[in-house]
Amino acid sequence: MSNNPIVSVFIPYYNDKEFLKHSIESVLNQTYQNWELILLNHATQDSCRQIAHSYNDVRIKHIDMPYNLGYGGSGFLLKESLKIAKGKYIKLFCADDIMVTDGLEKLVNYMEENSNVDFAFGNVEYIDFKGKDLKKNWFESREGFNINIKEVELIKKYSEFIGLLPYIGCIIKKEILFNITINTTFIYMFDWSLWLELLCAKYKIGFCNEIVAKYRFHTGQVSSPSQHLNVFYLTTFERAYFWHIFQKIQDIETAKKVFCDSKYVDMLKEKEDIPFFVAQALLKNNQYCIYAYSYVSKLLNNEQTREYLQKTFNYGIKDLRKDCMDNFTVRKVAIENRRKVYMKNVGELNFKDLIFLFFYKIYLFFTFTLTEKRKNKSL
Repeated sequence: MSNNPIVSVFIPYYNDKEFLKHSIESVLNQTYQNWELILLNHATQDSCRQIAHSYNDVRIKHIDMPYNLGYGGSGFLLKESLKIAKGKYIKLFCADDIMVTDGLEKLVNYMEENSNVDFAFGNVEYIDFKGKDLKKNWFESREGFNINIKEVELIKKYSEFIGLLPYIGCIIKKEILFNITINTTFIYMFDWSLWLELLCAKYKIGFCNEIVAKYRFHTGQVSSPSQHLNVFYLTTFERAYFWHIFQKIQDIETAKKVFCDSKYVDMLKEKEDIPFFVAQALLKNNQYCIYAYSYVSKLLNNEQTREYLQKTFNYGIKDLRKDCMDNFTVRKVAIENRRKVYMKNVGELNFKDLIFLFFYKIYLFFTFTLTEKRKNKSL
């Protein structure tokens, strides 16, 4: 490689004493050596800080947070690292994962050879608590992932509450991170918000079809099964802000492709109308409908805006009520069917009831578990 740009590797740590040593040494042992390693102590309560400071390498920088912000600290910690990062590229990583020996070299080569790409993802292998290879990798195992997937398709996936991008496989041009909003309060949806902000801002994504890191499964991580209920509640609150990112889509054609099922697609003519168009489309989406309702309701409470929406989209108060009732009707039917089945004794259940209970079980599994499988951890 003729050019060897600096890569700023960022690893926050908190009570990761079982893994931190392996994570740090996986960076030290890289074939690509023009890096700096920013180790951020997130007010750890174990011996992590001593482990982090035990390495004598001038390329290692340390940040100590005075208090802990909860799981990972999300974007707040990233913004702290950006204050001192010197690299052309930012490599986000986790204290419980391992970078393969030539991981940085593969990612930097890819970015330097594809100058039009702004952020990219390499493939990630799965390992267990002890580091045993689970014989699976992200690109092949992630449901819905395709290495040729386009930006607009990814935005649409996020609108369906599906995440397909491996956090620890990422590499990002540092300069673009100063041009987007980095949410500092998200916990579980932090990386989703980061990728979606970049996609909606029309930054170009790429995929390096090489293994660059090893993703460790263990009970202490936020995405473990023991945390599913907490994750469900946390994302309920985080979706109240997350849905607004879709309103940042910058061109009409992208908005139309993402929300192609909207009956107002042909009526969208002006970029300024994208926020309303997005909100109305998400009124049909169970993940975001309540938050979208608040936005559209506010628009319709303004007389001038109400008249504009009526003239431009033939949309008014009656239409908002219909959107809400359509969404509620779907839920009401499901609730009523479930109530009828649960009121029966076991001996009264017919084949149809058993089929319903089977698929309802799958629905519950999706609500509390499948989101985690489609989502990379946000530490």
